[in-house]
Amino acid sequence: MSKNKRRLLFFAFASRLIEARRRAGRDNTADLYRTTRNRVCRFTHGKELDLRELTPAWVARFAVSLRAEGLRPNSVRTYLSNLRAIYHQACREGLIPRPAISPFEGLLPRKERGGSRALDEKTLKEIAALRPEGTDRRGGLVLDLARFSLLAYGMPFADLARLTSDNIQADEIVYRRKKTGALIRVGITPAMRGLIGKYSAEGSRYLFPILPAGRNVGHEEYKALLRAYNRTLKEIGASLTTPVRLTSYTMRHSWATNAYRKHIPLSVIGQALGHTSEQTTRHYLAALDQSELNRANERVTGEIERLLASG
Repeated sequence: MSKNKRRLLFFAFASRLIEARRRAGRDNTADLYRTTRNRVCRFTHGKELDLRELTPAWVARFAVSLRAEGLRPNSVRTYLSNLRAIYHQACREGLIPRPAISPFEGLLPRKERGGSRALDEKTLKEIAALRPEGTDRRGGLVLDLARFSLLAYGMPFADLARLTSDNIQADEIVYRRKKTGALIRVGITPAMRGLIGKYSAEGSRYLFPILPAGRNVGHEEYKALLRAYNRTLKEIGASLTTPVRLTSYTMRHSWATNAYRKHIPLSVIGQALGHTSEQTTRHYLAALDQSELNRANERVTGEIERLLASG
């Protein structure tokens, strides 16, 4: 039987890709492929799937099953995008013939803009003034990390956790983003220096006591630390005067959105965030509220409005 006639079993091929991504250090992609593989397994009730069976009709049924489970359009899009990536990798490797039209053509839902993850200045000031109750050392550390993240252009948790004294160069923190490798330089403010100094006696090479000293942390252990961080942030967010959904990315969106509302150019915001395109930066920005849009419209069309209204 020729190579193009052999069955290519989805679960075995996806598992091979997952392991390859792990070996390459692309753990987030490996995690996405794993959850997609598991979703497909649930859809097929564990029955083996030949990648040749991924016809437009099959993909459409899979998408319908995801929506029937109550998944939002963006989640459905994520699963289909990952499945498409696995399928196209098999095509690139010549394991299955590349069809004239992709079975995913036209089936990915349009990306839905989510609600704003950004906090307004009033809420940020309340977080800055919070004091952890009693001897809640964990809550105090998480608060400090969230505050430092905001002060450092919304530094992501992955980068915050890995900061060491080597990243301090004169009056700047200089580091490369874990996700993209982009070089970021952050001027150290007095408040940032105070937060660093608060944990400098912890006996670790890290600036903050997040990762254990003296050994490398595996991907699963790191994710457990991130989940614990998000759990505590959720509790802090729920305790505010006006409860908010607080996550490890909230400060990043808040910094970007508040910078934009203060008319800082997108190019500057993008450089601070380590983005390589303006489109990526725009995804971080909350939609302007209607009152801002109304004020903008007044500046553009106010005189015409008054002329028409008086007629």
